Amino acid sequence: MSRKRMIVLALVAAVVVVVAVVAYNRSAVGPAAGQGVTDDEILIGSHQALSGPVAIWGVPITNGMRMRADEINEAGGIHGRKINLIVEDHAYLQSRAAQAGDKLLQRDKVFALVGALGTPQNMVVMPRALKMGVPNLFPASAAVEMYEPFHKLKFAAVVPYYYSVRAAVSYFVKQEGKTKIAVMYQDDDFGLNTLRGVQDEAKELGLELVAETSYKRGAKDFSSQIALMKSAGADLVVLGTIIAETIGAKVEARKIGWDVDMVVNVAGYAPEVAELARGASDGLYAIGYFPIPYRDSVSPEVGEWMDAYQSRFGDMPSIQAVIGYVFMDLFYQGANNAGPNLTAESVAEGIEAIRDYKTIFGPGKFNFSATDHLGASIHEDILLCQVKGTRWETLRTISY
Repeated sequence: MSRKRMIVLALVAAVVVVVAVVAYNRSAVGPAAGQGVTDDEILIGSHQALSGPVAIWGVPITNGMRMRADEINEAGGIHGRKINLIVEDHAYLQSRAAQAGDKLLQRDKVFALVGALGTPQNMVVMPRALKMGVPNLFPASAAVEMYEPFHKLKFAAVVPYYYSVRAAVSYFVKQEGKTKIAVMYQDDDFGLNTLRGVQDEAKELGLELVAETSYKRGAKDFSSQIALMKSAGADLVVLGTIIAETIGAKVEARKIGWDVDMVVNVAGYAPEVAELARGASDGLYAIGYFPIPYRDSVSPEVGEWMDAYQSRFGDMPSIQAVIGYVFMDLFYQGANNAGPNLTAESVAEGIEAIRDYKTIFGPGKFNFSATDHLGASIHEDILLCQVKGTRWETLRTISY
């Protein structure tokens, strides 16, 4: 073999080795590692319910996220990079969430998913994102699965349904003397988080549930579920429902003259539940993480924020808009901590560095660490609220 031929073969072998090493390293962190970031832009994706039965959550969440992203961009961005937020509508359907997720991940090649709405929808899209090395950050879902089992690239912000309903059941049993607990829940991953929390807390307290009943997504008639829980003699009803279903359950109970205490998880804690029911939801309890903002009772700082939101979108912001704004703000905090070299791994470490961070909306603080990817505290950051007329009032803090 000639010397020239030996040199050529050696060079080819070296190239093969380099390619193999690069491929191995790339596969170790996912094929999408590094996508969505340029010298002047960070591409962020979110799948939301911009139409359909949960648009009353999805639209203001999106508005809140856009408002915060615009503020960040107007202030110079994150280490010189502007946020470009792409939002896809899934109408609260899992099939459409899968399509929206594939577009964001495969075609748009976003750097991270932020504030994505819905437990069933996140359960479809999140595994695909994580497999690609794309962070799934602060989803608009309080399911335990949003941060457990632990994964370096998934973070949740608010107290899970499971722990917050346990806190509520504990409070009503110990402080209000309730002994006959029933639960009505949506028949999917979202509702099951509430069901499990109620079941486990009742067992912890030495009680058996007197009734468990479910409904299909999109249901409008709850007469059979309410009748079942009434006949079982329930003195406390826990609702794993969203906005329309919460109103429907409360209205049906009033219709048959059943004056029972009901407490809904955070998905039903929205101003519309008080306003649209026109008094029929009076007395309903709910679990919350931030007080619902009313312009005549907020701090001056929150008031200025509400006015700015109204000027931009034409409506006063709801608690849903607050949540979207906070989620985008948390992304900013983590990405800013990450420094100029923004990667999936560095933003994860940047979020893990967030300590005692409090927004203008109060009352809780966000804390993350390398071993804990849930920002809120299950022991401190749960509010018990109640409808009084057509408004919500914050009663007290409860804890798990």
